[in-house]
Amino acid sequence: MNSTLQIIIGIIGCLVYLYLCWRTMRENYREEDMIAFGWVSLLVYLIGSRIAFVWNEPKLWLEFWKMGQSLVLGGYGLWLLLVWLVTTDRKWKFFVFAQDSLINLMWINFIFWVIGGQWKLVLLLIFVGLINWWFSGRYRSLRWYKSGKKGFLFLMANIIFFVGLSIIVSNYYYLIISLLSIVGLAMLGNERYSK
Repeated sequence: MNSTLQIIIGIIGCLVYLYLCWRTMRENYREEDMIAFGWVSLLVYLIGSRIAFVWNEPKLWLEFWKMGQSLVLGGYGLWLLLVWLVTTDRKWKFFVFAQDSLINLMWINFIFWVIGGQWKLVLLLIFVGLINWWFSGRYRSLRWYKSGKKGFLFLMANIIFFVGLSIIVSNYYYLIISLLSIVGLAMLGNERYSK
């Protein structure tokens, strides 16, 4: 994919991300907060993914417009840190906010992987989206998930995604993230720990 097309897809994808942040979350949170979160989280994601890609070449860190040269997991990590900081500051529940913004996160990852031509990861993300869609109306009725708390879809997406990623890239260290998500899901689902 040539660089002009990458820039066009990237700009459109970023604008759609900003729209999704406002549209999907304005019912549960103040509109001003979601507009600010959209802009800040997009910037954090872009910088984080670029820094992760060019870690050994600091002079290239801020060339975030080179969207084909980015490591999405760096952006994801920094995005999660921002979500944790925002939810802590606003006294919101982390897993509730993370689940509410899951579609936004999946969208920005999708755009970056399409631009980078990483089609196996695009298919994995589509698979994760379909599984989450199937679970979205059903997870509160699962017998082992007694609390029924929000956060299930976010943690389930992490479990499935990082297991798939470890298989695709043959790096089994990603299974650690899946295991942590399984522990988080078990704790969130247990009524005793989720209050």
